[in-house]
Amino acid sequence: MNMPTTTPVVNTGATAQALTEIYSSQTELAVWQRQPDPQIAEYAASLVDEQSTFRGISARLNTNEVASYISDKLPPGTGRQAMIDDLVLVCDMFSCLFELDVIGMRLVKLEQTMCPKLHCDQVPCRLLLSYLGAGTQYSVLPKSRLAEQPSQPPLQDLPLFAVALLKGQAWDEESEHGLMHRSPTSDEVYPRLLLSLDFAS
Repeated sequence: MNMPTTTPVVNTGATAQALTEIYSSQTELAVWQRQPDPQIAEYAASLVDEQSTFRGISARLNTNEVASYISDKLPPGTGRQAMIDDLVLVCDMFSCLFELDVIGMRLVKLEQTMCPKLHCDQVPCRLLLSYLGAGTQYSVLPKSRLAEQPSQPPLQDLPLFAVALLKGQAWDEESEHGLMHRSPTSDEVYPRLLLSLDFAS
C-alpha cells in the first residue's frame, strides 16, 4: 500500500465533543484541550516521586470495574480523589465513544524516552493523556514526505492534560491510517505520568 500523500487532519476543541471528530474519515488526531487541574497535578507529582509506592497500572478491565480497580491501586495523597474521578471520566468516555465493554488501561511513570522514533501504533485507536512532564509529540506531515526528510521534521506537542485520540494503522482495512508520533526526547521533561487506553484484545 502506498504511503498517504495528504496532510493528516487534526481536530481540537475546548469540550469533549471534539473527540467525536475521530470518526471523520480524514481526521487522524482528535484533541480535547483542557486546563491543568492543580490538585491532580500535585497528586501526579507525588506518584512519580522517588519515595512513592506507586508502581503503575496495566490492566484489561471491564468498564464497570474501572473505578474500584483504580481506587485499589492509587496510594493516599492530596488530590487522590480528583485523580480517580478524572481517570474514571476519561475511561468512561473512551468506552462509550467506541462502544467497548472492556478496555486496556495503562497509567505509567516514565523516567526516560519510551518511543524516541516516529511511528504509528498497530491499533485501531489509542487515547493518550499526559498528566506530568510533557505531552506526546506528533507530525502533521504526510507519511510520504516524512520518508523523504533528511533530518528530524518539525513536531507538535500535545499539551499536558489534553485528552488525545490517535488513529492507528488498524483503524480501517480499506485505507491507510495512523498518526506518526513519538515520546518527547528531552531529559528535562522526565519523569512523566502517562495514561494510555486501548481496545482490549
